[in-house]
Amino acid sequence: MKPPLSPLCFERIFLEKVWGGRALERAAEAGGLGLALPPKIAVGETWELVDRADANSVVTNGAYQGARLEELMADHSHALLGSMQPSSSGRFPLLVKYIDAHESLSVQVHPSNETVARLPQGRGFEAKSEAWVILGSTPAGRIYHGFAEATRNPAGRAAFERDMRAGETLERHLRSFAPRAGDCFFVPGGTVHAIGGGVTLIEVQQNSDTTFRVNDWGRVGLDGQPRDLHVDEALACFDYDAAPEPVRGEGELATCSSFAMGALTVTSTHALSTHERNAPRVLACVGGAGVLRTDAGEHALQLGDVWLVPASIGDFAVASLSPTSELRLIVMDAPRS
Repeated sequence: MKPPLSPLCFERIFLEKVWGGRALERAAEAGGLGLALPPKIAVGETWELVDRADANSVVTNGAYQGARLEELMADHSHALLGSMQPSSSGRFPLLVKYIDAHESLSVQVHPSNETVARLPQGRGFEAKSEAWVILGSTPAGRIYHGFAEATRNPAGRAAFERDMRAGETLERHLRSFAPRAGDCFFVPGGTVHAIGGGVTLIEVQQNSDTTFRVNDWGRVGLDGQPRDLHVDEALACFDYDAAPEPVRGEGELATCSSFAMGALTVTSTHALSTHERNAPRVLACVGGAGVLRTDAGEHALQLGDVWLVPASIGDFAVASLSPTSELRLIVMDAPRS
């Protein structure tokens, strides 16, 4: 008989992207996490927690070392999830990643839970809402998030569609922000968006890989060819009024029907629990270092680490290394009922 689940850490999956870079290996003060990156490639994303057919997290610690997250979902789904619902395909419902946008990502949109039903069936389209907390940004870094006021009326929408189909620059149609470390942007499905060059962030999202690009800044992909655009699919998904304001601070910062995302700064010891929402909690260490304590033992929290605390754990605690040091965590879990 296998032992009960303990907190789980996973092998990091590195994704080379045409817009990626090396910022995640920098120190935290420079917007990085001190990650050891594979040499000689532009790393755009690291997938820290993922349960998909084409990418699956592998446990690096404890009694389940070497197990894949999909195996734990098959054998221990209730202990992992509690009352949190799996994805529509029965997988772990969240995907957590770090992003380094050395260059701007495409202007894009994801379907919402409502609009995904309007898309052609049988093509594997999935709803996707996400939220970001900014880790760092160069002075020129931008976040494009939602439509500009002038584009929300019928005439503005028509002009946007003309520019989109003609491959014109779309910046005039988009709200943009100069992000600061700690800013949280909620990106519900239907929100037009792009992460500008010079920005690093952590993202939590529904377990989906459906992205509709509408402009790629005239760029070619890693294969030297222009990347596909998906204008008609995007037009079925846009919510022209979706424009949540960025927020910052402590506590819960973004929430939707699929997840919540918040920030926590610890200077001593802080008690947490999975009981309140009967759901797992995901902790990402984005500043300092510390420990995660359960009744069964203690785990180091190093910069960049992402830990999954199963719903069955119950009460646990996080602590900084000393009363004079800070441990900064991003906490991702189920929304409040």
